[in-house]
Amino acid sequence: MTGLSSTNAASERNDRAMKAFAKAQDYRSRGDVRSARIELMNAIKADPQWTDPRVLQAEILLKLFDGIGAQAELDRAIALGLDPSKVRHLYGHALQLQSKWDKAKEQLFARDIPVQDQAYAARIVGRVALQTGDDILATQAFDRAIQLDAENPDLWVDIAHFRAGSGDQAGAIAAVDEAVRLEPNNIRALQYRGELLRFQFGLGAALPWFERALQIDPNDVALLTEYAATLGDMGRMSDMLAVARKVISLDARNSRAFFMQAVLAARAGDYPLARTLMQQTEGRLDDVPAVLLVQGVIEHSEANYNAAIDKFRRLVTLQPDNRQAQNLLARSLYLAGDSSDAIDVLASQVNNSGADPYALWLAGRALEDAGERPQAVNALNRAALHDVGQKTAFATDVPIGVLQAEADRDPNNARALIPYIRALYNHGDFTIAFDQAKRLQRGNPGASDAHILVADTALALGEYDEAMSALEIARQIQFSESVMLRIVETLRVKGEMQRSGKVLAQYLSYNPINVAGLRWMAYEHLETGNWAIARSILENLRKRIGDNDALIMAGLAQAYTGLGQSEKAITAGRIAYYVQPSSPVVSHLYGLALLMDGSRNKDARDLIEKAVMISPGNAAYRLSLAKASAALKQERMAEKT
Repeated sequence: MTGLSSTNAASERNDRAMKAFAKAQDYRSRGDVRSARIELMNAIKADPQWTDPRVLQAEILLKLFDGIGAQAELDRAIALGLDPSKVRHLYGHALQLQSKWDKAKEQLFARDIPVQDQAYAARIVGRVALQTGDDILATQAFDRAIQLDAENPDLWVDIAHFRAGSGDQAGAIAAVDEAVRLEPNNIRALQYRGELLRFQFGLGAALPWFERALQIDPNDVALLTEYAATLGDMGRMSDMLAVARKVISLDARNSRAFFMQAVLAARAGDYPLARTLMQQTEGRLDDVPAVLLVQGVIEHSEANYNAAIDKFRRLVTLQPDNRQAQNLLARSLYLAGDSSDAIDVLASQVNNSGADPYALWLAGRALEDAGERPQAVNALNRAALHDVGQKTAFATDVPIGVLQAEADRDPNNARALIPYIRALYNHGDFTIAFDQAKRLQRGNPGASDAHILVADTALALGEYDEAMSALEIARQIQFSESVMLRIVETLRVKGEMQRSGKVLAQYLSYNPINVAGLRWMAYEHLETGNWAIARSILENLRKRIGDNDALIMAGLAQAYTGLGQSEKAITAGRIAYYVQPSSPVVSHLYGLALLMDGSRNKDARDLIEKAVMISPGNAAYRLSLAKASAALKQERMAEKT
């Protein structure tokens, strides 16, 4: 500045740097890391040779998950003369965020890390181990970190992640609760508590925790991204869009925000816009299952079946038990003219209990194309009856003797015991399977899947109370769709319809757009004659998934029949019958719709008679047939007079 000596200019510059640095520290103490980052940029600009702002900036960038930026600041500080040992823990963290595992370990295992930073280093070693699948190292690292600094809330968040990844949901919840206790305003702790609640009970349970954290830092990108994703999954699309746009305003290259907008466009049927938005992710999410699903749907909807096959095949490779992915891949193959491969994809479903009716129908069509008429008829008949058995995960091709040997070798290893239990179940050895499942349950009380296995084997033995006890424990750990469905079906078998309805209502309070839950809720209202409520639920489902679900359309036919709206009932029944003409449920309800109209009694009688022929033991069908026959007889007698 003119009129000042070089010494005075330097002093003025350092004063600006110190003031900016002090402001940054204040912002950081209040959790406003973005404002802290700006002030640190000012401090560094005012005094580029000062290492303290660079180190603090590295810490801030680590909180913002910017490993590259943090490493650059640390490199510059070391070049200015900072002792590398003082920042090895931070350097290892920066490398961990960049997935440079070996280089991170070199820093974190160094012997010259100061005592006060060793707990931090151990915690990051745990993260590296967690991300590389080294459970033994992760356990050792987190145990050491607890010994050195058990009051660190960030440590307990990391431990929660580790326990959740190991299947110990109860332990994960306990760990994150400890983090919140230690620091009630810790953003990462509040966010992960919300994520665990979302996993445990459903989408709606997470929102209060996300919103509480956003009150502390409304501009936290990671938190906003999870919040937006949850809103979208709940069907609150306008809210999701607003939050996603805010994320992009804070992070212009945020792939997940663009992806969420692409999902919204795809759901609206605007596939060109969805494709454009997906391109904005620049391929950074191409290995994420949900992204592959949406990419495949876009290609499929625009009749690019070969491109869709590529996406869905990759998805099935990543998630071999994902039945929706199997069905989509098989459909794309079928429409591309490759019926043989479509059959191969669906074989694991069709050859076991719990097959999706659509999968059976699609397999039947593919078998027809392949010239396998008898097998096609069998598959189509199973689809028509909607009698597919309870969905289980008990399919395995490995000889039971091999699995038993592996389980005997390591009786406390869940990965060895679960396949053995599945094989026993498939062979009908339900008592032995139940005993093994109970052993698994005792050794893994915090794992939801262990309790589900007990429930499934108990149900096979007709031990409904035992099954319910196991399912209630599983429900407290994770109230998932599969747990909900098992509880609802078990309670209905026991005749506890009111309790079943309460369970369903609680699940839907957290998961308001879950298709399986809404379907069951609609069926319960149909059973109790609440026609208007059933119609409303089923019409909403119809808008979301179209007219190709025969049971939804048949349910609408029943609801409109109950409401006395014969024209709408007949229309819904006709659509259902077009989709699955060999279904006794569809034939029966379509027949009742025609019977109410009164002008097509013969057609009504013929349809209901068809339902009786397919399911001769169904008393309701026989009663309806008697009514239809009486109506037709009365009509003919009236014609004669």
